[in-house]
Parts: sequence; structure tokens; C-alpha cells
Amino acid sequence: MDIAAGNCEFINAIEAKEKIAIDVNSNIYASVIGNVHVINDSFFNLSNYIDKKCDIIFASNIFEHLNTKEEVILAIKICHQYLVPGGKLLILQPNIKFTGGAYWDFIDHKLPLTDKSLIEAGELAGFTITENIPRFLPYTTKSSIPQNALFVFLYLKLPFVWFFMGKQSFLVMEK
Repeated sequence: MDIAAGNCEFINAIEAKEKIAIDVNSNIYASVIGNVHVINDSFFNLSNYIDKKCDIIFASNIFEHLNTKEEVILAIKICHQYLVPGGKLLILQPNIKFTGGAYWDFIDHKLPLTDKSLIEAGELAGFTITENIPRFLPYTTKSSIPQNALFVFLYLKLPFVWFFMGKQSFLVMEK
């Protein structure tokens, strides 16, 4: 399951028996490739659409758009509810600790979050944190650095570079 699936880059790139993409954006239908169950609504209304559990839920760049910290905790609790035992919540999230003021360059960012605040929310929701990379990916793809497959491959193979360029955290939480 991909919550806040956006342009469906993640859900289209993975192989799975079943895939679910959720987003409030109505353009989600145009972005889906293949067999994906699309839910065009808020993640908070998920119970209106499915009752099955997932092995993996991916949440990329969503929590900073929520209105309150209580909504972040609720969203993570909902993820916990929809995972099978041993299931994983994968979170890719801008880390205000490393983005600084650039965090607010996007008008729809409402909540300042760090890897530590997400860890706390995950533990409150009943998750065990199995991985935390505070500096993983660059903050935005809107950059002068070319974004071709070779550069992405090299970036991912050279973790020491993450310390200099990583502004987004990657966390794995297990139910």
C-alpha cells in the first residue's frame, strides 16, 4: 500500500500480488500502471474501502502536510492497524533538522518533523523501529544535479555522500 501515492512512482515500480494506491489527488488514476487498486480519498477514510491487511505500507512525504501532531500519530496508528504481524511501515520524510528553513519553501508543509519525532510517534502506535537513516535522500528533486539512473545508482551505493546531501530520513517500523 502506498499512502499519498502522488504520481505513483513507488507503486508502479514494485512487484506485488496486490497493490493499493491512496491519494486525495484525482489525477492518481492517470498515473497508475497495471493492476493497482486505487482509492481516491483521504487515508483517514481507509476503513470505507478495504478491510484487508498489507505486508508493507509506504509513506513518502506525507506527514508534514497533516494539520497536527495528533494526526501524524493517528495516521501511523492506522498504518499499524492495516499491517499483518511482522508487516513494515516504510517512511521517507523530510527532516527539518537538516533542511532548515528550506523546509518551509513548500507552501503546503504544516508540521516540522524529524526522524526522532517520527520514531516517537511510531513507538506510541505500537511499532518497533528496525531502521533509521536520519540523512538518506536529498530534500527535493528540484535541483541542478542531473537525475539519471547512473547518478541515482552511485548515490545509493555511496552512503558517505548521504551525510552531505541527505535531507530526508528513511525509517522502517515493524508491527
